[in-house]
Amino acid sequence: MRIILPFSSPDIEKQIIELDPKAEITVLGLMEGEDVPPDIQADALLTLGVVSREKLEKLLLVADQIRWIHVFGTGVDNFPWQAIGDRELTCSRGAHALPIAEWVMAVLLAAEKQLPESWVSAPPENWHSASLGQLSGQTLALLGYGCIGSLVAERALAFGMKVKVLVRAPRKSWPEGVSAVNTFGELVAEADHLVLAAPATAATHHIINNETLAKCKQGMHLINIARGSLVDQDALKNSLENGTLSRASLDVVDPEPLPEGHWLYEHPLVRLSPHISWSNPSMLEKIVEPFIYNVQQFIEGGSMHGVVNVIEGY
Repeated sequence: MRIILPFSSPDIEKQIIELDPKAEITVLGLMEGEDVPPDIQADALLTLGVVSREKLEKLLLVADQIRWIHVFGTGVDNFPWQAIGDRELTCSRGAHALPIAEWVMAVLLAAEKQLPESWVSAPPENWHSASLGQLSGQTLALLGYGCIGSLVAERALAFGMKVKVLVRAPRKSWPEGVSAVNTFGELVAEADHLVLAAPATAATHHIINNETLAKCKQGMHLINIARGSLVDQDALKNSLENGTLSRASLDVVDPEPLPEGHWLYEHPLVRLSPHISWSNPSMLEKIVEPFIYNVQQFIEGGSMHGVVNVIEGY
């Protein structure tokens, strides 16, 4: 196979060669401003998630034999996938699902156990006195039930939580303890915590807005590990200030990074992290694994992991 990589990586190149000793590997840094050579040829392309449509179209015009493109990331909402035509597009979907699910559990526990507010650095007014919550018996709502949502559900059930989910496409069966609902109102009417785990598409843009927030249980906790575009941030501010929401734990916002002085930095009911819930000790290895698997499938003509539905946009 002939493949283009976006950067030099001896480890990735070694794994490709192990699968195809005759593989021809070309490094082309489109993100670094490198121009498309007039004679470049390839069957496949590994590219970063953010690349200009102009350069991608130019590359695909020159290297017109490219049949498969893999995005080196877990989402494609910033990728000009409209330019790929009928080529197969894949991404490393789910590569960081486990650490993200753990991050969700961490912020759930932090909310109920009032951390770090409960820590003391001087003698408190009272010992043995607190009004802490517990996850057991509470209801967790999941908007989306993909790689991340399913792992969050597993962990929430282990803590004794009730789990409700709302998904785009119906399923024949659900794990014990997980119940599916048909509307957003059903999802949030009794939810103590709502986790956004849906992809960024036209259908999910600002799905959290004044209208949908009005359907939530008073004092609900909102957690967003999906994309900032799912939340209307003006509506979010209103809901925090009128008591509809008790807290918002956000790992993603719109735009990223937020400009200095933005209200989300300082609001007392917002817990904001800079899009790091995916971070883990083996993050590079985990994001490479689906790509290498797909290299083998490409060579053998098998079914690939993380195929993107370019009609739905994820």
